[in-house]
Amino acid sequence: MVRIKEIIVIYTLLNCVFFVPNLAYIQIEIINTDGPPEILNQVYDGESLELVVSHPSEQATIGVVECTPKHGNLLVVTKTEQDDLRARFKVKTKRIGNEVISCVENKTYDSNEMRTSEYSTEQQQEIVIILEPTWLDPIFPYLGAAVIVLLNVLFGTEISLKDIRFILMRPKPLIAAALCQFVLLPPYGLGVARLLGFEADIALGVLMVACAPGGGISNTASYLVEGEVPLSISMSFFSTAIAAGTMPLNLFIYGRFISDDPSFTAGNIPYGTLIQGLVAIALPVCLGMVLIAKARKMTLAVKKYAKPVVLLLLLVYISIALYKSSFAFKLFSLRDYLGGCLLPLGGFVLGGVASLILQLRCSQIKTISLEVGMQNSMIVVTMTNFVFDPPQSNLNSLMPISIAIMTMLVSIPLFIVHLLAKKYIAKYRDVCDENKSEQLRQRQKFEGLGGTIRRRFSSVSVSSRGHPNTKGGVTGVAVDPTMDTIPDEEEDEFTRKNDQEKVTVDVNEKNQTHL
Repeated sequence: MVRIKEIIVIYTLLNCVFFVPNLAYIQIEIINTDGPPEILNQVYDGESLELVVSHPSEQATIGVVECTPKHGNLLVVTKTEQDDLRARFKVKTKRIGNEVISCVENKTYDSNEMRTSEYSTEQQQEIVIILEPTWLDPIFPYLGAAVIVLLNVLFGTEISLKDIRFILMRPKPLIAAALCQFVLLPPYGLGVARLLGFEADIALGVLMVACAPGGGISNTASYLVEGEVPLSISMSFFSTAIAAGTMPLNLFIYGRFISDDPSFTAGNIPYGTLIQGLVAIALPVCLGMVLIAKARKMTLAVKKYAKPVVLLLLLVYISIALYKSSFAFKLFSLRDYLGGCLLPLGGFVLGGVASLILQLRCSQIKTISLEVGMQNSMIVVTMTNFVFDPPQSNLNSLMPISIAIMTMLVSIPLFIVHLLAKKYIAKYRDVCDENKSEQLRQRQKFEGLGGTIRRRFSSVSVSSRGHPNTKGGVTGVAVDPTMDTIPDEEEDEFTRKNDQEKVTVDVNEKNQTHL
């Protein structure tokens, strides 16, 4: 009885070994005439390729084969023919991206005269859909880097150490902006990407913009709504400087959550290259500060001719970017436009709420809100072209392009509201004037208004009696002979009077200009 059981077991094992086929038995051959000749699994957007599914042995018959894409929105697979030896499929691409095609063979196998068995084998093939290269592709990343470097050098010449010291002496606005930009906005950007269900590469673009420093356009926007331009410039400088550390850190923290796709992890992001690029972007700002501090006359003379050249390069770069990004407008859907609106609007709200909590004045609230909401999408587009290869670089830049466009559009109503409120609401107009007066008072106090009076007091001959002496000095003043400043109470009173007179003159001049 035992021997019979042993024979049955041995027979079953032999049957499994010799009669059950290998699960990786089919093979996939790619016939690609519409892609790079050196890489068979890459195909240009809008083109086609052919898949041929067969067995390694030419005499082996093949079962029924079906091929289906993993995502379904990147390409269409159609069976063209099948015989006993092979099955052919036509693959038509719809848009750029990475797709995986799964081919499954189903076959009934006659294992012996007494029974038949059904089995299926599966083989997967990755297809990479890219944009057809143009002569602009090698130029574009370097042109973008050159424009950003030159702009940041010019930007640095607008900043002085005095401005930085002035901001650091009153750090509450800077703290509010940094808290919103580098602590609150990245998880908000992650939430937008998850809420709208972007695929991994597109969602990474949203997160990169949310982690990026503030954009230079926020300085212009602050000027248009009567914010505090020096504060905006200083915040842009600090955010650009510290983004070399905070942007990779935030991408490492939140990058692992942007997609449920197991093939994408936070390790897919090349942090070393990213840090190098961000440092290279921040250094020109410091160079501009050094030039304006050490060689002011020469720098101002060069700036007169450099600004038109940089403006021309910027226009050329924007034109090339729009041409290269034409694919994005074909891919944009309502979801992409919605994501482009939600990120800047969320930044405006976060900046405004944080400023209100810290009880900042109205002009600072407007400045911080714009600084947080207007992230530097241009840096992200340039970085993705350096850090990633196609099609990831194209997909990563899809949402930064949308965000840049929608930021401009959602900002226009804010400017219109400011203009209408300034014209028709007297209380808002008074608040704007009071903010200007407060800015002027703080700046004058910081720069030592009344220095002439302090020097006059320090040159006075001081004695112990209270009548003029023969040298024209004043005697009997109850002050320390070594004191070179006027008392704080008198200086504050003088400052307030002088501020009020200057603000009144400024307002009268502005009214005369309008008249």
